[in-house]
Amino acid sequence: MKKRIFSLTVVCILALLIASGASAAEKSREETLDAAYEHLVKVMNPQEMKQLFALFDGMKDIGLSWNEDLLLPLRSIIACKTKEQLYVLWGVAAMNFSYAMLFDKKPEGFLEGGREIDERIGFPRAELREESLAFAKSREGQSASSVDFIHAMLHRAKTDQAVLNTLVGGFYGSTLELFYLFSSLGLASGVTEEFVQFVNAHLPQLTIAQEMLKAYSENGELAKLLDTENRKSVIDSIVGIITKEMGKLTEDDLRQILSIVKAVRDPLVAPCN
Repeated sequence: MKKRIFSLTVVCILALLIASGASAAEKSREETLDAAYEHLVKVMNPQEMKQLFALFDGMKDIGLSWNEDLLLPLRSIIACKTKEQLYVLWGVAAMNFSYAMLFDKKPEGFLEGGREIDERIGFPRAELREESLAFAKSREGQSASSVDFIHAMLHRAKTDQAVLNTLVGGFYGSTLELFYLFSSLGLASGVTEEFVQFVNAHLPQLTIAQEMLKAYSENGELAKLLDTENRKSVIDSIVGIITKEMGKLTEDDLRQILSIVKAVRDPLVAPCN
């Protein structure tokens, strides 16, 4: 039964990717932005996104623990980073903060570091907070209201370049950090059947990251702007590792995922002089 469920999951993901990948003549920037919004609003269905985000809370249930050493040294790494790096760091830091909140921790300097990144990249957080239907004020309600915030970003991204860059780079960064945490913690605690099921259940996060990059690829300018540093191939590589052998992850698989993620992450966490 578990194999059948996993097989169906993989088939559905592949069908979604094939259906969305039909070639067409290059669209204008405006056409691509409008089409991407319409597509991604459907891909990021609020109810399904809420369920996906809520899965993160199961880390404790499968024996994954708190490890402060896995967090970014945020305040010491921002000043020397380019905007392209900061878009990704925005998402990495958001995932770090979610991890900390799950374990009732308040990492020193994270809120200040987040505000500094917002200022550097021109991210209109206050305006987006107002535009979202309900913004999270506590961990209990974070899953639902985070979805609203993402949908507000999707809408604003049609006309705001900073939000577009943060949306794509940030979701990429948060996705990489999610699997960095899973791989690091899984290697520390042991690769149990429950852990493998938990990781496999997060495949949709990777699929959404693929869809996000693909949605803007029908315009050459946007594709070049948003798929920097081979983001799509990085995500595709992680998907390939997780989905092989019916999703039966091993420690070697986790080490491969860590190697892929760290190639992107290490330059981001390098301290500024």
